[in-house]
Amino acid sequence: MAIIIHAVQKLLNTSRLKAGQYISAGDEGQLLHSWYAKLISTGFTGKSLVMYVHEPSLLSVVCRGKTIGGTWDEFNKRLPAVLSKVGFNEDLIQFEVSHAINYIVAKTSSRSMISYMNQMTLVLEWHDYPSFEAISLDEMEDQLIDYLYSTKNKKDGYTKPGEYWREFFDGRQG
Repeated sequence: MAIIIHAVQKLLNTSRLKAGQYISAGDEGQLLHSWYAKLISTGFTGKSLVMYVHEPSLLSVVCRGKTIGGTWDEFNKRLPAVLSKVGFNEDLIQFEVSHAINYIVAKTSSRSMISYMNQMTLVLEWHDYPSFEAISLDEMEDQLIDYLYSTKNKKDGYTKPGEYWREFFDGRQG
């Protein structure tokens, strides 16, 4: 019962972690098995954020801190609220959170996911906050839920993380 976090090299170095190249499937019924993680600069000396991005939906959780270990508890606290915003019911939220108790760190293996994260970083770093404490993580996550990303997998060529999950749940019911 663990998720895989594909961390960019800078985050691996900051976290003082070694990573292998893991490829595995989640537990049966688990939707949120694979996450990518990246450090985000805040413009405040010594203060950073870690952005976790689900593959393939691009759903994002943003946490204060510089390391995976230092942000892990906050990730687990923020995840249920983000899942609720995109249509997960309470039972499914509890199921996914129960599978996010532990993590395995891996190297990044998808250039397209790194590209998406770089695009997200530009969106988030554009904000101007008066202090590190004034940074609204909820606002950042909300903005990323409704951000339009190009994709080769959709017939219209674009998707939003919120739409991804609404379509997913509509398909399960229909």
